[in-house]
Amino acid sequence: MTPRVSRWLTGSLVAAGLLLIGLWLKNDTAARAFRTTETAKLETARRSGRSTPRPTRSHLRATWSPTTLESGVFGRIEIPRLGISALIAEGTQPAQLDRSVGHISTTAFPGRPGNCALAGHRDTFLRGLGDVRENDIIHIDTLQGTYTYEVEWGAVVEPRQVDVLDSTVAPSLTLVTCYPFAFVGPAPERFVVRAKLVEVVDDSSAIDDQGAFQPGLTAERR
Repeated sequence: MTPRVSRWLTGSLVAAGLLLIGLWLKNDTAARAFRTTETAKLETARRSGRSTPRPTRSHLRATWSPTTLESGVFGRIEIPRLGISALIAEGTQPAQLDRSVGHISTTAFPGRPGNCALAGHRDTFLRGLGDVRENDIIHIDTLQGTYTYEVEWGAVVEPRQVDVLDSTVAPSLTLVTCYPFAFVGPAPERFVVRAKLVEVVDDSSAIDDQGAFQPGLTAERR
């Protein structure tokens, strides 16, 4: 390789590196701005008491969904012991997962009968999920109320093992992210956490052990 070609190749690699860094900074800045703005909107909506009308038994069907902001954001997930905190938006396309944890649209919504499944990137919003322990607490805040879940188990599964998203008899929560956490490039496996609903606070559609609608339950531990 001649010195001229070597200089050209070095310059090209440096330029490409700077371009990639610039794109990352642009996307990261946009994502941070989105989270700041949408968090403020969510908190404002919660303080103003904005919510859907008090549902009846007939509303406990798969099509019922929580109130969302214009961006599709409808809540926030918190795992206090792991320091995880992120917005939740409807959908799992890159537009959602680059800015939030995404709700898998074929699964139940938080607090509803069945299995609510959320997906997120292992190197951003769900970083640290690998340190989860049995009985860890997970909070999901929405405009309808706050749902508290307790971790039952975590497991590494193959990407094709989609039965972890199957509906459950009791209200439950499933978190899905890629695995291994430190893997460079597309990770070959998935890390799954399953939790059970243990508390509903200020919710207009609390659910008993049989999945029935009980409108009077608030701050009731299951």
